[in-house]
Amino acid sequence: MAKNMQNTSYRKLDVDAFDPEQYDENDETVDTPGLGPDERAVQGFLSSNRLEDALHASLLSPPLKTKDQNVKDRATQLVTKVLQSFKNAEIEQTVQKLSIDEGDILMKYVYKAMELGADAAVCQSLLAWHAQLVAKFGHGAIMRVFSGRQRL
Repeated sequence: MAKNMQNTSYRKLDVDAFDPEQYDENDETVDTPGLGPDERAVQGFLSSNRLEDALHASLLSPPLKTKDQNVKDRATQLVTKVLQSFKNAEIEQTVQKLSIDEGDILMKYVYKAMELGADAAVCQSLLAWHAQLVAKFGHGAIMRVFSGRQRL
């Protein structure tokens, strides 16, 4: 037998967390801090007037799996700022360059920005983006946003 049986400091793993009776396969929300778009990169693109690069950078890592609502709201405000930087004439050609995954993420941001209660100018811009996204991706984009489990 071991000499030091009373020392339990080596037990760092909580084995009860791995109990198969407590496993929930529908639990997709994992607390992963630090997710979200890189604000410095997006601000850099915005200051140099590279709007499409700013949009792509802001859509790179959406904070879908984090539980922290402040992170999600900051990411939504950043994407909303990027969307407002575009002129109405530039929206259509920018949406045409988006992939289907980027379009779905952008649609989630548009709905979340509308939920956060923006003023009339912001809502007008968001509705213009919404119209162009529906024109390219169809009603399936709306359905994927509303039926998806991961929310902003």
